[in-house]
Amino acid sequence: MVKFLALSDIHGKLSSLRPIVEKVLGAQKIDAITVSGDVSHYGDRDEVKRILDALGAPGLPVFFVLGNCDPREASDLSTEMAIQLENRCERCGGLLLTGAGGSTPTPFGTTFEREEEEIVSRIRENLGSCNSEPSSLYLLVHNPPYGTSLDRTSFGRHVGSRRLRELIEAISPAVVQCGHIHEAAGVERIGDTVVFNPGPAMKGNYALVEVDAGGVAVSIERA
Repeated sequence: MVKFLALSDIHGKLSSLRPIVEKVLGAQKIDAITVSGDVSHYGDRDEVKRILDALGAPGLPVFFVLGNCDPREASDLSTEMAIQLENRCERCGGLLLTGAGGSTPTPFGTTFEREEEEIVSRIRENLGSCNSEPSSLYLLVHNPPYGTSLDRTSFGRHVGSRRLRELIEAISPAVVQCGHIHEAAGVERIGDTVVFNPGPAMKGNYALVEVDAGGVAVSIERA
């Protein structure tokens, strides 16, 4: 079994992050931390690194992608403990992790936006070098797939990626972790794939994810 502390949408709020990490790591064994973007809030590369260093301080690996409020120029940033999955695959407890950061275009002109096809092409390019069965794949993205409760805004509009949903339906990864829509924390299924948004860590939200031979269990929590 492998167990993750799953975070998203930190937006630079270390004051919100610390209680989550202390609560979870003080109570149970975690194998790694996963972060599905918006590490900073329109910060620079140094701010992203500062937050990742804080997350990696307990000595756990941190797997992450960037969000639309992170600087695109940090797309090649990794640290000793924090490994960005934008251009690579990594193994953890029998799972293969990869992903793609940024979001599809928003009305707000945020700092790391890209077209749907670019997100999906990046994931497919990574998968081409992964050499793993999709059933053992943990996909980390910021942008949610289209047409679930995870991409529905407070106005009731679905704003997720149709192309990402098509990819999920085509390859059936074990898990997809997303973020981006703060009000859309929850767990869904697309076919055999468990898809979830842990909610914004800046407000104390997180998820615990357990993956074993029996399947995937996700619990949405709050510190």
